[in-house]
Amino acid sequence: MTKTISKSSYIRGMKCPKSLWLHFFQPEERDEISESQQNIFDTGHNVGFLAQQLFPGGIDASRGEPGKVAEAVEYTRELINNGQAVIYEAAFSDGEVLCYMDILVREKDHWNAFEVKATTSVKPYHVQDAAFQYFVIKKAGLPLKDVFLVHLNNQYVRRGAIDVQQLFTKEKLTDIVLPVQDSIPGNLGALKLMLATGNVSNIAMGPHCTSPYPCDFMEFCQRGIVMEQEEANPRPASRNQAELDHFKSQLKYPLFFFDFETIMPPVPYHDESRPYQQLPFQYSLHVVRAPEMMDRPEHYYYLGTPPDDPRPALIETLLSQIGTVGSILVWHQSFEIKRLEELGRDFPQYATQIDTIFPRIVDLIVPFRRKYFYTPEMNGSASLKSVFPALVHDLSYDDLAIQEGSTASMTYLSIYDDPDPESVAKKRNDLLKYCWLDTMGMVRILELI
Repeated sequence: MTKTISKSSYIRGMKCPKSLWLHFFQPEERDEISESQQNIFDTGHNVGFLAQQLFPGGIDASRGEPGKVAEAVEYTRELINNGQAVIYEAAFSDGEVLCYMDILVREKDHWNAFEVKATTSVKPYHVQDAAFQYFVIKKAGLPLKDVFLVHLNNQYVRRGAIDVQQLFTKEKLTDIVLPVQDSIPGNLGALKLMLATGNVSNIAMGPHCTSPYPCDFMEFCQRGIVMEQEEANPRPASRNQAELDHFKSQLKYPLFFFDFETIMPPVPYHDESRPYQQLPFQYSLHVVRAPEMMDRPEHYYYLGTPPDDPRPALIETLLSQIGTVGSILVWHQSFEIKRLEELGRDFPQYATQIDTIFPRIVDLIVPFRRKYFYTPEMNGSASLKSVFPALVHDLSYDDLAIQEGSTASMTYLSIYDDPDPESVAKKRNDLLKYCWLDTMGMVRILELI
């Protein structure tokens, strides 16, 4: 049976023929879609829908279900023949190849195509994507002149209602996709031959499995691969004691153990924010007033309340709690410093006070990145999520509903549209527990090294 190769199938096959074969013949082996991956899909859909406002008055040609390809193709043909000027999700197929174009616009005697991506720039695989769509649409006989990629403009700053004309950037790709056209028939022929013969067993795992995005058959391909294991007998931790002592001697009490959590909405939620800007919505702050009080840290925090912009109250609360003297310990300081710089930029009335924080910041990752302290249980990583379980055994993320930052971000974002007070209360409690453990973990780590 001949398989129709869609745009996504073509891109999949060019990335890895084995993945395409599994997609068609063993779909049950596909990895379960994670919450974060589903969030990426939803983001793409929402951004695509918003981009339709660039060309208002269009008609959606899709039939609402993936299986209704023939109906969508026929409806697209009817709309074109009836003089419709703007078509959303226009479908084209000859039984062998298939594509949906996000936005199709008539310009007198020709058409222009606009593919929408929830990114802030053109990526190499976007060109391959657009080239295939151009090929299929031209093959269908439509007088297509130009193809554009529509992506988010990361220089756009929201002030008031979203301005879609400023939010999006249109980049013409025609001159890039035209030279690729001659290679597509050969690529399609090779993929069809592979699907007919199933000759994919010799394709090994490699960088293509994760770049430019993770394959959804990773677990299938990883089965049977023998991974090198750490030796059975645990090795002792190594200490560069002089370097550790020097690092700790520079700390000035009181110590402030600090951590931000952020969201990165592709379409700005709040004024004075940009697409995908990391907006702090929460922080945790453990304070140790003196060396003998390391086992009795005080805890402070802030957590925003959607739909309000969390940043103004976060800044004011932080400035009132973090004092004016004492070292501020963070993990991977470039992240916290960048967020603080952005807060000062977007809210200049606080910039002078925020500037006083920077000289006090100390990066607690340094002793581990420079191997002043190392244990094999860290698995060669200096990340907090590796160091913490290697050193601290009576506290764990495993017992929490939220165990890493991306889930924290999605949890907070979900509160914006959550009408259930009990659900919101649980999410807030989960967020507080997670962020508390990040900074409590830093307290314990410093105590143990």
